[in-house]
Amino acid sequence: MRSVRIALASGLGLTAIAIGLVLAHSPMSVAGTNGILPEERLAVTDRSATYCQAHELLPRSTSAIRLSLSAFIGPRVSVVVSSGGRTITGGTRGSGWKSRVVTIPVKPLPRTISEATVCTSFRPHNETLTVFGAATPHASAARFGPQVLPGKMRIEYLRAGERSWASMARAIVRRMGLGRAGGGSWIVLPALVLLATVVVLASRLVLKELR
Repeated sequence: MRSVRIALASGLGLTAIAIGLVLAHSPMSVAGTNGILPEERLAVTDRSATYCQAHELLPRSTSAIRLSLSAFIGPRVSVVVSSGGRTITGGTRGSGWKSRVVTIPVKPLPRTISEATVCTSFRPHNETLTVFGAATPHASAARFGPQVLPGKMRIEYLRAGERSWASMARAIVRRMGLGRAGGGSWIVLPALVLLATVVVLASRLVLKELR
């Protein structure tokens, strides 16, 4: 019985530590975009491909690049950013993503890079992947080898925000109370009380059943 109590206390303690670490973490923010809206399908493929887009501005401290790609179960995606013919950063996102965008972590750089080329590579397995963007002149469009796509891909550049989740707690609570009947910041308090009650009751039930 004592070992069960220790295990339960350890689990709750680790959960509290994990919550604290998350609250101390800064959420990602958009450092910049290439100004392209994901309005059109630029390419649809079920084969391995590498699409490259030149004339991109990579903001300093960019730690992730978000691409407008869509797949039922997304394949492994890699990004390579080059400038002047030299690779300056890059990263990989594993398979299994399911949204219409995919975010790939990259190594941050201390300065802004102009005239960067962003290349994304993937290898679908028995599925179709769609690239979204907007129509542009051929001179600025994305390319697949010698082939010119109908326009530019939508690319967003992300970096760590300057504020932690904990520092934004008041603003988050205020927004949670908007748009609800009897809205207000107080609405969060019952939710927290209910959550704490569930944890206490579940813990007591576990201890009672193991007596």
